[in-house]
Amino acid sequence: MNMLKKTVAIALFSILSSASYAKNAYVDQFISFTNGAGVDKSASAQGGFNSAYPVSVNPTIATGAPVTGEWVSLPQDYMATYGFNGQQATGTISIFSIANGANEVASVFGRLNSASAWSLIGTVTEGGGLGLGPQASFLTLTSAISQIMVKSHGSAGASPGFDLMGIQGTGMVAVPVPGPETYALMGLGLIAVFAHRRKAANA
Repeated sequence: MNMLKKTVAIALFSILSSASYAKNAYVDQFISFTNGAGVDKSASAQGGFNSAYPVSVNPTIATGAPVTGEWVSLPQDYMATYGFNGQQATGTISIFSIANGANEVASVFGRLNSASAWSLIGTVTEGGGLGLGPQASFLTLTSAISQIMVKSHGSAGASPGFDLMGIQGTGMVAVPVPGPETYALMGLGLIAVFAHRRKAANA
């Protein structure tokens, strides 16, 4: 293997090996909470807190691990968007809603980043259980995503709308961030390219 190929191979290996892997993670980034017209409604969001409902809540309540008695309600056509900070889910997505919900349905969309188009992952239905604890609905991913949008299709229940408690992803992959050593190797690769071209020109 000549110097150019060896340098490029080392740089690629360094970049790929810089990605770390985790089994699963909850969304840790709140992005938006809007109505069907795309108007921001985060300041007037309703839901449950300390098992009291409906009360005013912050949509960030659905980040992290779900807590019994705490959720944000999405009325008809409302959309809540969350993300994994610096990570991508590649396995499944779990949507947590309250166990004794009123059978509201929501569509779940995903995308790789803010520049990508939304793709439908599937639909989930809440309810069928007892109490105000979290109940999970599982959806399988066909591609990596870092952002998730949940859109409600109903406004039933005492706390009207789909009651979102949390979102978890599996097969998490950290987005690789090149370190100083990677940039140094890339620099060596460029030097090798220029040297190779100069040698070829003088031949």
